[in-house]
Amino acid sequence: MSVTSWPVAASPSLFRQCGGALGDRVLRLQEEPLAILKALYRLGNLVVTTFSAGSRVSQNMHYPVLHDGEWWLEAVGQRCRLRQSLQVDHWHSVLAVLEPVGDLPARSLLFFDRHGDALQQMAVAPGSGGLAFEELVCAMLHPDQQRLCFPGDVDRRQGRGLDSLTELERDWTRSDDEDSFSRLLMRYGNRRAHLYRAVRDSFACPLRPETLPAVLASAADSDTATTLCVGNRGVRLCMSAPWSAPRWQGNHCHLAHNGALVSLDMARVGSLWRLRKPGDGQVLTALEALDEKGEWLWTLSAGDEDEARWRTLLGNSVIRQC
Repeated sequence: MSVTSWPVAASPSLFRQCGGALGDRVLRLQEEPLAILKALYRLGNLVVTTFSAGSRVSQNMHYPVLHDGEWWLEAVGQRCRLRQSLQVDHWHSVLAVLEPVGDLPARSLLFFDRHGDALQQMAVAPGSGGLAFEELVCAMLHPDQQRLCFPGDVDRRQGRGLDSLTELERDWTRSDDEDSFSRLLMRYGNRRAHLYRAVRDSFACPLRPETLPAVLASAADSDTATTLCVGNRGVRLCMSAPWSAPRWQGNHCHLAHNGALVSLDMARVGSLWRLRKPGDGQVLTALEALDEKGEWLWTLSAGDEDEARWRTLLGNSVIRQC
């Protein structure tokens, strides 16, 4: 199994760090991230890191080619599955790293949104790509290599106020599938924690933080596959796999499976919830982490194997708040 490390920071500070090396070790590419992304996927094996507020996911794999109008991909391996969807309107700036900058590897591309937050980092794996990476960079060079337009503050939309408890639970129950439930959550912006606190425990129940290591350890011991979903404004990534036993470094929980490495930053978790929500004709149970502002960090749910097995595992591991 190949495991790859990644930079700790993924915020506008990373954008500024690259700006300091612009024209030397870093080159600015044209603001056509989707065309560059499609060309990059044709180069062979890529080491791709997806950034989010409370996690990092790094994978070394051969990505399927993206086609026009299909901003999603799915890759299936032995007892593992990757599903990725792109919110293309949020992809904006692209920088090429020619030589190492801090923890950023050479021969890699960084994709940012309009606020300067990093969405993904893509590096060409050793022995892959040949001169195609250099040719891609040369073909997509931006005419201005002297400056970057640093982004302003992020617009944090609060979403609408909470409906009555009866309306909330009615809409929750009437959600037909995962998509309709996601639309319900989007109505409340970053007030998701207020929503969860308003409904009854049978819908959303607060858990103690030590529930997570208990669940992950039990899943590893029983070789149970679980699905971890993370994301940012431009990428939503869901990976199903029987993850390794969790390895802890301070507040960071590391999981690995067949060339993929996940790091969850527990210091960013403000609250942990057990959710019951609709999906594919049945009620699904998930663990969801929110930050101190009530914004989504990640979701852990059943793998592609068995919802009933996942519920049994949760029953033995969940620690509710008093």
